[in-house]
Amino acid sequence: MGAEQIKKMIDAGATQADPGSTQRSPLMDIFIQGKIGMQVGLPPTVGQIAEGNPDLDYSIVPIPTKDGSPFTLGVMDQLMAFQNDDDKKEAITKFFDYYYSADVYVPWVQAEGFLPVTKSGAEQLSGEEALKPFLDVLPDAQFYPSTNPKWSAADGAFKSLFGQLQTKPAQDVLTEIQAQVDAG
Repeated sequence: MGAEQIKKMIDAGATQADPGSTQRSPLMDIFIQGKIGMQVGLPPTVGQIAEGNPDLDYSIVPIPTKDGSPFTLGVMDQLMAFQNDDDKKEAITKFFDYYYSADVYVPWVQAEGFLPVTKSGAEQLSGEEALKPFLDVLPDAQFYPSTNPKWSAADGAFKSLFGQLQTKPAQDVLTEIQAQVDAG
């Protein structure tokens, strides 16, 4: 189980000090300095490395999995329109068709440092060498189960309790997380 492996790494001293309270943003700086071996990053990381440590020998690869199958964590914002009556459906459709057209959408994605969510956007950006490894793993992206009604409770419980792995057995921490989720 993943939590048990993390606990073993903490107990062996293979992590940074106080990993239960460490934020990932400062860890990216440490990765860019070449002081840690792996970090989950985003496309802007490539530019940060080019600026902060251009001689860093690194690769961009999918997140490791037990069976070697491709995986990446997709994080997304949502653009929504609410249709309270049928007379807005055509206008909403027209807006989304315009917004997600490659000529409009891709410049916005580039300005924000995001990855495209459309095939046409990915095709238009496929020639950008720094983005290619990220675009290659997009078809295998898995997202947080935000439509699950228990997700909010699970996310909160995990974030507030998982750091206790430093001092408690993995199963105890997971049981406590599950109890908090069940309590709602």
